[in-house]
Amino acid sequence: MRADVLQQADVEEAVRRAYPPLLAALQEIKQANADAISARGKFDTKVKTKAENNALGYYENRVADVTVEQPLRWGGADIFGGWRVGEGYFPVYEGKYQTRSGGEYQVGVRLPIVRDRSIDSRRADLTKTEIGQQIAGLSVEQQRLAIMNSAVQRYWLWVAAGNKLAIARNVLQTAQSRQSLLDLGVDSGQLPAIDAMDNRKAILQRQGQVVEATRSLQAAALDLSLFYRDAAGQPIVPTENELPPEVTQSQVPDPDNMEASVALALEKRPDAQRVAAQRASANVDLKLAKNQKLPELDFTSSFANGLGARDGVSRGPKEFRAGIVFELPIQRRVAEGKIQSSLAKVAQYTQREQFARDTIREEVQDAISALTTASQRLKLAQEELSITRQLEQAERAKFDLGEGTLFLLNLREQATLEAAIKRVTALADHQRAVAAYRYTMADF
Repeated sequence: MRADVLQQADVEEAVRRAYPPLLAALQEIKQANADAISARGKFDTKVKTKAENNALGYYENRVADVTVEQPLRWGGADIFGGWRVGEGYFPVYEGKYQTRSGGEYQVGVRLPIVRDRSIDSRRADLTKTEIGQQIAGLSVEQQRLAIMNSAVQRYWLWVAAGNKLAIARNVLQTAQSRQSLLDLGVDSGQLPAIDAMDNRKAILQRQGQVVEATRSLQAAALDLSLFYRDAAGQPIVPTENELPPEVTQSQVPDPDNMEASVALALEKRPDAQRVAAQRASANVDLKLAKNQKLPELDFTSSFANGLGARDGVSRGPKEFRAGIVFELPIQRRVAEGKIQSSLAKVAQYTQREQFARDTIREEVQDAISALTTASQRLKLAQEELSITRQLEQAERAKFDLGEGTLFLLNLREQATLEAAIKRVTALADHQRAVAAYRYTMADF
């Protein structure tokens, strides 16, 4: 009983489901997502607590402090709030720890005015990980397209190898079925012995061709098994019974409008988009480096309110503080070095993006050229096979009438075999050219 024919779609589905390199590539997306979570963690709310009890010293006192800090994405600001209490006796230089009996709550804000205003390391990391997620997705898509193209190429090489084996077997069978008639003719004296011997030579030659074609089919099946896998991900070596009866001819994409194809490929292909995203990530580094060259000028403000009885606290129950913090390294060589490094990376990715776009254009043009010539070769191979078959039939008719020779008939049959194999090769090359065109157009 004939097994189900293995179709190209079956191989594509197996690759999507269980091809290890593609599954490994998908992990890049998970890694990028994990990096994004870590970057968002830099805006996590922080709770700080402290408790001290000085029970044996000259100044017996107890201190408890709880503070909540929240970094903001807006303006690089940080806000905080908390409550603290300090009881007992404090030396003068630690008087700030002493509070009223009900403790003291406070709220405040730190707002950068120059450096870290438009961007800081936290927001830069967050933006870069978001771009990293985009890059990971494009990288996986790029690998998926290349893998699909390779899988389809292997599939049609396997189908072509099977078809060539079938052709070799048919030609061998023709010579074998003729041998008994030739032996009878020689035994009866109607044919010279050389005709039977010549046919045996043709049988041996064609048996060798069958052996060679069998090996080619086995190699192609093993090669295809790397892509064709079961639900558990194990390779499946396709059997001869799963071969399609012949290499089919797909509908040819319209390659006439070259510029439209190039424009569509540039829009869909992940190659150039991936490099553009890398350049965007380098621009984030550049913006951060320029930021680090700016002076640090931060505005800070806080409000505190004491609760309960005064209990010897010398400051008022309410306090409002506001101030400015300024810092500027004179040389700023760290920032300058990062700026120059980032500028070099941006220029590097700009050149790579241009080359990626040039490569895509070249690949589309080459794919269209290959597809066009494959169609021409297929048409010529089909015409050549038709003529060689007519010549073989005419030679066989002459031989049956006793006007031809077995030598010439064998030559005609060999020519038909070679033309049939050439047609199968042309059909397979045409299918492979279609696959290459689909790859260049990101159409898998």
